[in-house]
Amino acid sequence: MTAPAPEPLTSIEAVRLAISQPDLPEPELAPVVDAVNALVPAPPHGVGWLSPDADGGWDAAARHGAAMLAARLYRRRDSPGGMAAFGADAGAVISGNWPDIALLLRLGNYTRPAVG
Repeated sequence: MTAPAPEPLTSIEAVRLAISQPDLPEPELAPVVDAVNALVPAPPHGVGWLSPDADGGWDAAARHGAAMLAARLYRRRDSPGGMAAFGADAGAVISGNWPDIALLLRLGNYTRPAVG
C-alpha cells in the first residue's frame, strides 16, 4: 500500500505571513510557492531528503522552512546580483547561504544520517 500524496508543503498565505505583507496579490506569489512545493519533497512522494509522515502531513519545521524559502526567493526575485538597496548609497547583501532554512528543511550538514 502506498502512502497518500502529501498536501502542499507551503501555501500562499504562509508566504504572505513570512513576508509580513498580507495584501500581496496571489499571481505574484503563486509561481514561487509552486516552485518550492515541487522542489522540496523530491518526487516520487516519500523519496528524497524530506519525506511526509505516514498520514501525508509535514512537520512544523518543514512547513516553516518552506515558507521562509519561498519568501526569500520572492524578495530576491528582482534584486540584481543579490543586492537589495536600503538607501541611496548603501545596500545589503542577500546571501544564497541560508543556514536557518537548511536546518529547518534538513539540508546539507543538517541531513539525517543514513546508511545505504
